[in-house]
Amino acid sequence: MSPIPFTRLPLRFPGDVLLSEAIVAASAHWTGHFNAGYHDGGWQGVSLRAIDGETTRLFSDPTRRGSVADTPLLQQCPAIQAALRQFQCPLREVRLLRLAPDSTIREHRDDDLRFDEGQARLHIPLITHPLVEFYVDGERVIMEAGECWYLDLARPHRVHNASPIERIHLVIDCEVNDWLRGQIGVGDVPVRTPSAPSGRDLFFAFRERVWADPALEQQLIAVSDKDEFVQRAVALGRANGFDFNPEDVASEMARGRQTWLSQWIV
Repeated sequence: MSPIPFTRLPLRFPGDVLLSEAIVAASAHWTGHFNAGYHDGGWQGVSLRAIDGETTRLFSDPTRRGSVADTPLLQQCPAIQAALRQFQCPLREVRLLRLAPDSTIREHRDDDLRFDEGQARLHIPLITHPLVEFYVDGERVIMEAGECWYLDLARPHRVHNASPIERIHLVIDCEVNDWLRGQIGVGDVPVRTPSAPSGRDLFFAFRERVWADPALEQQLIAVSDKDEFVQRAVALGRANGFDFNPEDVASEMARGRQTWLSQWIV
């Protein structure tokens, strides 16, 4: 695991130019993400570099280091090729990942992306929106188009696209070397004020309301099943003016459970 959860690297790219290439190249090739249990159907991708150069292969296999090759689609994208040449570290899989409006990637970990084992993932947003909520280890990461971010995705992470547009990122898997360590070392996290309360913020506000309202609290205490509790919390939240989603609840429940367990682990 990396000592930091995320940082913005000192690299900038013409997001609009890369997006134009990506839309044309990927238009007929978007494939549903193989981790079907982690999303609600709105997560798709296409490969620009992949094992055996397969365009529709989204699965990353660190054991097959020598078999990663450019796919035919990358040859159609000279601006993306130029962007990739700026990375002075060995590149593995490179994908375009698209998240549809009102879609969710549920919280999970990518255990094969361990920085201390030499693997890293970088994200370059090509099109995004202030209502896209990307969380790494419980912290929201606000990224803008054309930036490049290192994200430690061996940590718990999730995404909710609450916006009316699709979100597309260029996602680069690479091997850690001294150049990448140096880029991460001089990275920063810009302070950005969200344009609207996040789902997580609204859930926290609802939780405060529950603690102050015994009648509301009883409606939740009576529920013992986890999934039913999540759905009840979402329904009660919306009925009281707090519009968060199930992942906001489930993520904080998991985080609270881990905090409690860590008290007993020496």
